[in-house]
Amino acid sequence: MVNFMLIGPVTRDRIVQEDVIYESVGGPVYYQSAVFSAFGVDHTVITVLAGEDKYLLDELPPETQIIPFYSEKTMEFENKYPHNDPNHRLQRAKIPHNPIKPDYFTDINLKKFDALILSPVSPYDIPLGTMEYLYKQNVPIYLGAQGYLRRIEDSENIVLKPWKDHENFLKWVKFLFLDEKEAKIIVNNNDLSCKQIARILSGFGPDEVIITRGDRGAVIYSKNKYYKVPVFPPQKTVDPTGLGDTFMAAYLVKKLETEDPGECAEFASLISSRKMGYKGAFRKNIGNNF
Repeated sequence: MVNFMLIGPVTRDRIVQEDVIYESVGGPVYYQSAVFSAFGVDHTVITVLAGEDKYLLDELPPETQIIPFYSEKTMEFENKYPHNDPNHRLQRAKIPHNPIKPDYFTDINLKKFDALILSPVSPYDIPLGTMEYLYKQNVPIYLGAQGYLRRIEDSENIVLKPWKDHENFLKWVKFLFLDEKEAKIIVNNNDLSCKQIARILSGFGPDEVIITRGDRGAVIYSKNKYYKVPVFPPQKTVDPTGLGDTFMAAYLVKKLETEDPGECAEFASLISSRKMGYKGAFRKNIGNNF
């Protein structure tokens, strides 16, 4: 039985759309655990949040094993979608420094896990020393890189900035997931295509680079081959928050059945499309025939 470890913070989210505003639990581990649970993949979450907010963990699936570490504050995010456009998101955040440290894992047998899925939400969540420690456990690392690019400007506004030491992180990574905007910022070149960027980033270490492009599908570079995957249009657009995290988890679910990156990305695109049709994380029993 495959067993994944998911590493990253849980957040308190506020979703703002033209016709609705609501509060939600957030963070990649929330959206990813829902996908793994829906498809019967064993998984454990290592996360950080304030003790007073531990009720947020009740929103994760009952099948999820959770190892929480408590800090003074929980990260807070506001995701605003002007004109309800899922491809246009404005973010505000309160980001405490709650690094996940190597000693958090000293009492955990990491050898029982088939992969470690790292999903930082900010640059401070999973330091280089922690990633190096995890790499030395000889368990493959899959990384959702977006958190390393986020910076705060004008008090609480989130902007994306170049990830200056990405070479040092990526040498430990087996699979790298990011979106088109993030990819262009990492290489600091808007003129390069996603295919060119994926090849460049693969040269730093990852065996497979997956770049999502919103409603234009995804591009994958793996073993000197490119794969271009179309998007599956959603039947309705209710909440696009967590789509990248959902895509990543669904991609890895399909990897358990096939090594073909194109098939994995098509499945991930379909799952992400279904999730967009309702609030919160993916739920297998809502309009999904799998």
